[in-house]
Amino acid sequence: MSIALPQAAKAAEACTSDTVTLVVPYAPGGVVDLIARVVADDLRGSIGQNVIVENKPGAGSNIGTGAVARAAPDGRTLIMASAAHTINPSLYAKLPFDALTSFAPVGMVGIVPNLIVVPADFPANTMQDLIAYAKANPGKIAFGSAGAGSSPHLAVEMLKAKIGVDMLHVPYQGQPQAVQDLLANRVQMMALTMTLALPLVKEGRLKALAITGTSRADALPNVPTVAETVSPGFDVVNYLAVLAPAGTPDKTLACLSAALQAGLAKPETVARLKPMGVIMMPGSRADLAAFLKKDRDAWAEVIKQANIKVQ
Repeated sequence: MSIALPQAAKAAEACTSDTVTLVVPYAPGGVVDLIARVVADDLRGSIGQNVIVENKPGAGSNIGTGAVARAAPDGRTLIMASAAHTINPSLYAKLPFDALTSFAPVGMVGIVPNLIVVPADFPANTMQDLIAYAKANPGKIAFGSAGAGSSPHLAVEMLKAKIGVDMLHVPYQGQPQAVQDLLANRVQMMALTMTLALPLVKEGRLKALAITGTSRADALPNVPTVAETVSPGFDVVNYLAVLAPAGTPDKTLACLSAALQAGLAKPETVARLKPMGVIMMPGSRADLAAFLKKDRDAWAEVIKQANIKVQ
């Protein structure tokens, strides 16, 4: 204890001298919120300062994101960004911030693939079955999502474009309501975040047909990827990354980044995040900056091709 305390005090002085707020631009209880609370615990232990999670939902994450963009660049306000951060610039005609230049990368937490899931009694047990059924019944498969332009919605739009199938999109105000209708077979398919899908698949209430990322998940080793089955090269995942307002001093960013990566490397942290379907993805701040730009550009092309608009 006598050694750890001076180290914590030194880290706190280098990163920030006050409480850190990690903004989640969504309501409590969702995937991003759950993961952010694990990250906050790790940062709290690494920098020796209080780290609180503040939920600022609304406008597809734009309210909370805008608040962080306007915050003082002093290391005391951060955001847990996810795929919406790089999707929204192509969905909204005007945003009060720039997804890249209004923020400074701190570090990547990891990626969370989606699972292509169907109700337990749906007449498809593989992705090949699903595509064959969709082609034989054009427009008769309805797929739910957390809303127009959400990562799971766009995952299916990309699949439709690559395979050439016709399925009806049914947007909801969040994943929980969509999942309830999926379980009741009012919609027949979803690309559901791994974090939410795993318990339902293990309970036998949903069937997992494929994973949208490039590799199989340790939690479901027998479930293949979309790329393995029906669409080579298919890769759609959600990511979680910590960002700070642009202009935050480089010394502060370096300190926060080191603290974040140290926390995420702890076995106990990995043990908390792995059951949520998180695939750890450590890297530098420069790596994260490059990732965000690539992701923004990729989604811009998907949204343009699918002609998706937010009303």
